[in-house]
Amino acid sequence: MRRPALLALTLGWALIPALPALARGELLGHPYTDLYPSVWSLWAQGFGLPVSTPLLGHPGGMGWYAPSPIKGLLSAFLLPLIGLPATWNLLLLAARAATVYLAGRAAEAWGARPDGALLAAALYGCAPFFHGYAVEGIVEGTDGWTLALWALCIGQGRWAAAALALGLTVLSSWYLGLCACLLAVLAAIFADRRAAFSLGGLLLVAPAILRFAAAFPAAAPLPDALRAAMGASPWPAAPGLLPGLQPFAMTAWIGLLPLGLLAWKRPREALLAGIPGLLSLGMGPWYALPVLSAMRFPYRWHAATLALLALGLARAAPRKAGWIALLIVIEGLCLSPIEPLIPGAPAAIPALYATAPEGALLAFPGPLARPPGEINPGRPRARYLLYFQTAHGQPSPWVPDFNSVGVGAVEPAWLSDLRSWDPEERRTPLPITAEMLHAMRADGLRTVILERAPLRDARADALRDALLAAGATLEGEDKQRIRLGLPR
Repeated sequence: MRRPALLALTLGWALIPALPALARGELLGHPYTDLYPSVWSLWAQGFGLPVSTPLLGHPGGMGWYAPSPIKGLLSAFLLPLIGLPATWNLLLLAARAATVYLAGRAAEAWGARPDGALLAAALYGCAPFFHGYAVEGIVEGTDGWTLALWALCIGQGRWAAAALALGLTVLSSWYLGLCACLLAVLAAIFADRRAAFSLGGLLLVAPAILRFAAAFPAAAPLPDALRAAMGASPWPAAPGLLPGLQPFAMTAWIGLLPLGLLAWKRPREALLAGIPGLLSLGMGPWYALPVLSAMRFPYRWHAATLALLALGLARAAPRKAGWIALLIVIEGLCLSPIEPLIPGAPAAIPALYATAPEGALLAFPGPLARPPGEINPGRPRARYLLYFQTAHGQPSPWVPDFNSVGVGAVEPAWLSDLRSWDPEERRTPLPITAEMLHAMRADGLRTVILERAPLRDARADALRDALLAAGATLEGEDKQRIRLGLPR
């Protein structure tokens, strides 16, 4: 196969869209959605597969499952060597590169010619779907390489390796795992019955599935209307190339060029791709079934759609079609609703957090719970609520909802009262009393940091004065935040 062309596409796709943010020394991804929780997860996971964390919901902790156990495990080795920002960026770039390269190799294993394999790598690996995960900072979403690795093993007839790869795919992302299961069934029906053996990989990761269920016992199925809102839209959206803030990167973009080629030369694969395509809409009576009813983001079935279309495109490729691969990438970058360059987010941590003393730390205001599909003004707060915690390392009383999965933890009464000072709660602030501070100290709270911007300055000053009057001490203050201590 034309490996130099595939390697050029692999390295170019991994690096070029990320270069501006890397040159500025930033974290890759938008700071307004999932980026900071994802970066925090790499730091919080460690070498194990925890079902809870003492870092949140202090003093009792809260249920939590690492969204990307594979990247979290790799981070445990990398963090002491290169630090958290570099670890995040390196693993993201590696995932982008591996997704492109393994997509090309998988197409080759299924009998595609060199140019066809390059087209598959462009359609699947460089898809705006996976690019959107990088833009939004969704840590598990960029691991499309695991599904491509499974397809490679199936194409080579390595059935035991395919089972291992399917287990790895499930471990990398529940949604990619579902896509792999669906593709295994389709491959067994339309290609080779032995492909069904790869479903044995589910047994290998059964402990992880059980641990996830134990971490979020309060999780509940999504209402049908909300699930449909999280489904793929069949209507075109404005190109991400246009100016303006576009932090949400949900898309099922394919492109007119590959669809035209497929409809002309490989209609069978195009029809098969309609199965996950239909599921990705998020509507239908099948969503009453046990596993499907738990899906919160049905548009992510699009990974299976892309895999089938990429295989069909690889087989439909004319000779000397390398230029078509370039056109597919350009079409996705210019016309899809995902911005072409990966944005960056601040990686610096201010001194008032980094030098906080030992003991639980409350950064205020805290997280806000909103249903999926509704804009959550509290998401940018994850920068100081979660990311800054990676510097001071102290537990927090807050209980984030992590995309409304349901954590089952309950906030203490004093924290619920303190929430009344959050402007987004639209409540009359409750008095700050000595009894409230006593309850905060009893729960091990040592430090309170008030963020001026979300408190709209005047309320930050008023809350600072109220806490001081109740017995807190001022430990530091600048134009952006105020740090108070709660000495015993």
